[in-house]
Amino acid sequence: MELDLSIPGAREERAKLKLFHSHLNHPEVVPEQVYRRNSSGYPLVSYLNNICGLYLSKNYEVIPVFISRAHQHMQEHPASANSKAYYELASIYIRQMAYVISSYTNITKECLGLIPAEILDAGPQASVLSKAPN
Repeated sequence: MELDLSIPGAREERAKLKLFHSHLNHPEVVPEQVYRRNSSGYPLVSYLNNICGLYLSKNYEVIPVFISRAHQHMQEHPASANSKAYYELASIYIRQMAYVISSYTNITKECLGLIPAEILDAGPQASVLSKAPN
């Protein structure tokens, strides 16, 4: 399965995802000690990294599972003071990813049905990122 880059807007939306991918694991963005397995934020980082890996390997059909898990994690474990910015970035990212896979791939409606409606219906996200972090 490929992104259909012949659809107007596909290249621009793909570029937004690439920018997200350069930020999601950057040390200035990731909450301190979140890579420790006993950290409450570890599952979220893992879900987002699974989404990135699946996207890069063009395994789009599984992405909705991890979008749903990331969203559920953020609902059940509200952001702490040091993870608020990361949660905001994660929230925008999963909405953007849902938009891209629903608009520019031929992913099945059944798979898309795994994504919470509020995420799937959010549409394209304004780019909050201007360039890759230093």
